[in-house]
Amino acid sequence: MLDETHPAHGRYEQMLANSATAAICAGPDNIIISWNSAAEKLFGFSADDAIGQPLSIIIPKKQRSAHAAGITRAAESGTARLAGRSVEILALHANGTEIPVDLSLSMWTENGQRMFGALLRDITDRKTAHDRLEHLAHCDLLTSLPNRNALQAKLTAAAGSVPLALMLLDLDGFKLVNDTLGHSVGDQLLTDVGARIKQAVGRDGYVARLGGDEFAVMTVNCVHPLYVDQITTRIFESLQSPFELAGQSIFIGTSIGIAMSPADGTTPEQLLSSADLALYSAKGDGGRVRRFFAKAMQSRTERRHRLGSELRHALARQQFELRYQPQVCLKDGHLAGVEALLRWRHPDHGLLAPQTFISILEESAIAEDVGDWIIDQACAAAANWKEAGLGSLRVGVNLFPVQLRSGRLYDVIRNALARHGLGAEAFEVEITENTVLRHDEEATATLQRLKNFGIAIAFDDFGTGFASLSLLQKYPLDRLKIDKSFIRNIDREESDAAIVKAVIGMAQTLGLKVIAEGVETAAQEAALKSLHCHEVQGYLYGRPMLAREITEAFIDQPFRKYGNDR
Repeated sequence: MLDETHPAHGRYEQMLANSATAAICAGPDNIIISWNSAAEKLFGFSADDAIGQPLSIIIPKKQRSAHAAGITRAAESGTARLAGRSVEILALHANGTEIPVDLSLSMWTENGQRMFGALLRDITDRKTAHDRLEHLAHCDLLTSLPNRNALQAKLTAAAGSVPLALMLLDLDGFKLVNDTLGHSVGDQLLTDVGARIKQAVGRDGYVARLGGDEFAVMTVNCVHPLYVDQITTRIFESLQSPFELAGQSIFIGTSIGIAMSPADGTTPEQLLSSADLALYSAKGDGGRVRRFFAKAMQSRTERRHRLGSELRHALARQQFELRYQPQVCLKDGHLAGVEALLRWRHPDHGLLAPQTFISILEESAIAEDVGDWIIDQACAAAANWKEAGLGSLRVGVNLFPVQLRSGRLYDVIRNALARHGLGAEAFEVEITENTVLRHDEEATATLQRLKNFGIAIAFDDFGTGFASLSLLQKYPLDRLKIDKSFIRNIDREESDAAIVKAVIGMAQTLGLKVIAEGVETAAQEAALKSLHCHEVQGYLYGRPMLAREITEAFIDQPFRKYGNDR
């Protein structure tokens, strides 16, 4: 193992005999003079084969010239750049394979000559673990696509230096699949969607999954919107055919937001933000469309942000108001109830209707507090109407999604009713398909508890959501509210009349009452009466008004239609 005639023999004989680390010594001429048993195991060369050979037998061919030059410089100058340091390098095994090793190099003078010693350890396991961690850090484990970190790295390398396009994709209808068929089916759907997108894009782009049902496509050296539009068209077409999963044909679509560099941003953050704003615009336009980023989108977002900041103070500053719209019994014309509708008296913009702020409010931190306030105010109004002689009017309140999620709703309503001396029959909650689908399990439990207490439950905007029919049996409903879009032409369009007739017939079979919204003309009223609709609501009977205006309008005529006397 050691050339006994060499002066290094005595110094290193004991070390080499006991070390489990590969130890190699070489002279200034780069010739190996010692080689221990651990080196035999690591490199596959016996000591007899290695001693006397140049150290380059364990150096990969492409590094040999640089290695020899380094040894020569060190021998001549007396200093070695790597001496005293630990570095990771690739070394050559006797069978020709390269193995990763950790190298600690030392240099000393022996009898006037520069001597070199190396301790080497196999770090294949460490390298494998590192590579695995690198893979995990940059790969989406579900779809095997690159993940958000990988996309970020790509954008960082390319943004600002080459023209590129970034497309963000969000699936339309994915949550319904997860909620109805389960997460395992949802996971398989995401995998299949990712594969289709990648196939559609081909070599033209870099496809990543960012998380949830959001994907991204990046193309470089792309400056023409028509080229990007062609890619998005291929993506849309790839998702047109159904996915066959769990014995069902599942149809899924996508919305796409597009940002171009450098016009829409030169940093990853700017491009992601611009593409996200474009995606938000695509979703807002009904989904299943592509939208390129425009500066106006940023302006709208900034306005929404300002509005959100102002909303957080609106409740404390008593800027919210309730309006109440009459609900009339179609059979005899008496006032059966009212729907409480939220308004915001903005200090600069005046009285704002819900469509200008409700989507921001329902996602804000004060949504549940505002919901509590609405419930209390509606109960207080109902108590005042009862005391004024209007009888026990039913007051309907629209719910925010957070109210069904938190688990507080039952106690909030029960306490408000008790505080104002009302029974459960005086209150009705109104839900929409989107509200309950966001929090399916929590919604079902909360609604059933309210139903058991005697609170009526109305399904608002019925007919506008594609899953409405399946929800009729799933949730404990009392009343359907037919959306005004079906009422607008009911006296002129046979198809609309047929739809309303079918809904009323189905509701009767299920033991549900029906309210038609948006009734504005006597002709619409007559058509609904002929179809045996139970109740109606709309401008024909009164616009949304203050609580005291309800009292003034109906105190002397609680059993007559408001609109007919205007």
